[in-house]
Amino acid sequence: MIKESKVNDQWYFAYGSNLSRAQMEDRTGPIREERRARLDGYRLAFNKRGNDSTAKANIEPSPGKTVWGIVYRCGPEALLDLDTYEGVAGGHYVRQAIRVRLDGGGELEAVTYVAGKAFIDNSLTPSPDYLRTILEGAREHDLPDDYIRSVASLGSQRPGNKGRW
Repeated sequence: MIKESKVNDQWYFAYGSNLSRAQMEDRTGPIREERRARLDGYRLAFNKRGNDSTAKANIEPSPGKTVWGIVYRCGPEALLDLDTYEGVAGGHYVRQAIRVRLDGGGELEAVTYVAGKAFIDNSLTPSPDYLRTILEGAREHDLPDDYIRSVASLGSQRPGNKGRW
């Protein structure tokens, strides 16, 4: 059951596999509200070492770059569930406060996940299934076509090409 109180809600900015509505609902329950958004001054990178020794999505500060994604309205319990999935307790990701621009105007305070320093590894590539989940989620939310193409290209680059866009 969805709790109606929105007093303690926060917006969560998804840029990786949590773009997938099905995955988000599996992790946090029914989606209460979502909006397309972008995070300016950052770039997408596939440089977070996952438990399966493949690259996972990450964001890094980068002037002039933009990461597109979705902000989901989440209650405190949903964010704690995401913390578990993102491996916050083990240092895999750190929850970070950010400010995003909404598609169509306006800004929101949100949180997102940034890879822990001990898990950065530029020698890996994402698995085909993981990359497919991200791309399907991006298409599902109608993110810009040029951005989707750049994510697909970045995700298929061989290690050593820095894995950043």
